[in-house]
Amino acid sequence: MALVMVGANPRRTSFLPLLCALDAEGARSELVAALGAQRGVSEVMLLAGAGRVEVYAVVDEGVDGYEAVMGCLIERGLVPSDATAHGYFAAEGDAAAHLFAAVAAVDEFARAAEGPPAVEEALARSGRQQVAGPQLAALAAAARALAARLDATRSGASEAAWGDMVAALARRVFDHLERRTVLVVGADPLAVAAAEALGRAGAGQFVAVGLPDAAGAADAAGAPVATGAPASTAALEALPVVLGNADVVVVSPGVTAAFDKRLVKGALRARRGRPLLLVDTSDGDAVEGRVAALDDVFLYNRTDVARLVRDTPGTRGGAGTAATQLVADAVRDFSYQLA
Repeated sequence: MALVMVGANPRRTSFLPLLCALDAEGARSELVAALGAQRGVSEVMLLAGAGRVEVYAVVDEGVDGYEAVMGCLIERGLVPSDATAHGYFAAEGDAAAHLFAAVAAVDEFARAAEGPPAVEEALARSGRQQVAGPQLAALAAAARALAARLDATRSGASEAAWGDMVAALARRVFDHLERRTVLVVGADPLAVAAAEALGRAGAGQFVAVGLPDAAGAADAAGAPVATGAPASTAALEALPVVLGNADVVVVSPGVTAAFDKRLVKGALRARRGRPLLLVDTSDGDAVEGRVAALDDVFLYNRTDVARLVRDTPGTRGGAGTAATQLVADAVRDFSYQLA
């Protein structure tokens, strides 16, 4: 038994009839059933959408999987007879690698795709047509695990990029951060990422409010601990006082409902014209929007910072490398199952 992948190149006009035909109701299920009925084919999964049509199949030894799939497509009138010369093929570990690259959006068709291929939906369709089996189930499980790892990696990379942008904004406001105080109110993931980035940027002191103990403050300002910057905690009741001494304030939602114009205005009197950078890690739930109207206040929320990240060249430079490595790891692990 061998795992194979047969694909229709979306750039070839030979496959335009196939792409159109598969949009009809029930067409994909009918094709899966027809492919599963081919001699020597025991398992079939069809991925179709966003210009991608690929068949993953398990075939008997000695069976030409490419000819079996293309022959079925030609026989059903879905592609012209000359389409055989314009498809693509992979077997065993290479077939798995192709699927994993598609899931990670690092293959050659990723730009045309609307998103990662719907592997679970495709496997469920095969199950309904009784052409699913253990090898394709294992392949789909590996693809699902890879997707979960990619989500976790991209989420972490996104938070890190968000934090780096907060540090960049702080440098724009203050030029340098060596003697600046950072106030962290709450400790959601974006607040932690911002504190870490500000620590790397050289912020001089950190104060945490809304955390249960000093250990929590160290976690919220993780990077400052590593860089030797002083970190301390303050009670929520002391917020008006510590706010007046802070230069950069990162506020998580749900910690206090009092972060309004009145509170900030009082802090500004103590600052005597010194600017204040406020970062709301939510979309406006943590800091009242009217605060932005105050003089010497720079207010950014989660969406504002994320937009700046997207508009800054090079902020996602390492994402492709990480995805490629995860694909390689998934191929290696799945190849052990094929052995």
